[in-house]
Amino acid sequence: MTEARTHVPDVGPEASFADALRAAIANRGLALNRIQARLADRELHVGVATLSTWQNGSRHPRPGSLAVVTALEELLDLPAGWLAVRIPPTVDAPTRPYAVVANGSTLIRLLDEVRRDAHGRLRSVTVVEEIGIGVDRSMTSKRVIQALVAVKDVDRLIVVHQGEAGCDVTHIVPRGLAGCRTGRVARDPEDGAVLGELLLDRTLLVGDTAVVHYEIADLTGIPSTQYFRFHEWAGTHHVLEVQFHREAMPVRVSEFRRHNSGGPDVLRRELMMTPDGRVHVVVPAADRGVIGIDWEWD
Repeated sequence: MTEARTHVPDVGPEASFADALRAAIANRGLALNRIQARLADRELHVGVATLSTWQNGSRHPRPGSLAVVTALEELLDLPAGWLAVRIPPTVDAPTRPYAVVANGSTLIRLLDEVRRDAHGRLRSVTVVEEIGIGVDRSMTSKRVIQALVAVKDVDRLIVVHQGEAGCDVTHIVPRGLAGCRTGRVARDPEDGAVLGELLLDRTLLVGDTAVVHYEIADLTGIPSTQYFRFHEWAGTHHVLEVQFHREAMPVRVSEFRRHNSGGPDVLRRELMMTPDGRVHVVVPAADRGVIGIDWEWD
């Protein structure tokens, strides 16, 4: 039988990143040079001086250092996300919900119809999503497995789906499959946006994690040329796969990334399709913004 972790210090959820890190290091009795060496063994190179500034609070980890923070949690025998959730937001953190998408004001209004205070209480650790494109070139399904960590006590996950222009939003239905069940759903017929709540199977306290499985059934039947997911917070491990019907194969497929949905590409590269019509993108630690795949039919 695997022993439970026993090195979580007696630190409350209100404690700062520096206080929590300092307590965790003291609890394990490790010197900073030993921690640096163990991180280097994982090919994560960070100086003792940097670790010291994190510990005393004069500096905080940047989004690009999240892999180091995750490794620290493992080395110090801490629950996943126990340190990460305490990192203060960076200056480019969203000032309002859904600031990284062009229809953010619509989503805020839909959020108000569901439950405004549910936003921002969870962070995604990993998202794996499979998009199905049917023989009529429309998106038929979106299946998602999402690992989450609570940054505030929470009992629900808010999900968003954008239908094609002119779609009938009543034909877009979110469904909880495992670890959650479908709650209230709000729709905007003019914008084509759908926002729903997935009720978790238990209330998560700060630092608790959960894995949920859900799908978005899209039966609108309108041809699609792209799919993207937006990230309001950096650091998520994102895996995106698109599966095309064998009788509806595009002529060109590309990955794109943007700081916001209406902005220019900051990355674009052509993707190779497998013989059975699949393409994918793997991003170990997503930046705040948009990650997507688009395609050309003719």
